[in-house]
Amino acid sequence: MTESPPLLDFDPAFCRRVAKWGAAICLTWLSIAVCILALVDPTGGACPGWIIPSKNGQGTSLWALVGLFTAFPALWLCFILVRWPGFTRIVRESGQANYKRFLETKGWDDPSKAASVIFPFDLVFVAIIAGLCLFCSIPIWTMILPCLPIGR
Repeated sequence: MTESPPLLDFDPAFCRRVAKWGAAICLTWLSIAVCILALVDPTGGACPGWIIPSKNGQGTSLWALVGLFTAFPALWLCFILVRWPGFTRIVRESGQANYKRFLETKGWDDPSKAASVIFPFDLVFVAIIAGLCLFCSIPIWTMILPCLPIGR
């Protein structure tokens, strides 16, 4: 037997589909943000040159925001997908090395019964990817709300 036994709360195929959707959404946000920055002329708006002015004179470049808040997470998700076998191996190894159920750690577990409380890895993974997709949309909202005339 060359493969490790599966964890009860980790479905690699489901998590890979979720990661693919998350990467596609983040890459879509990235392409929308880059298209807005490249094709829309901001001279008539509140952010000339795509720089958000501040009170102390230093401005924040929207290109930098897109790079930090959209491009970096999108590329990170793409990296996870490219290295998916290694990612699942790390999850399995970390889960099996110290994998104890919550009730077992408290001394309340009956070893003859099936696990009743386990770490919901799939649910947490979906929540993290959904949060990352919302996080990737921050620069677009920053462009639309204060900078473009349609947001004011």
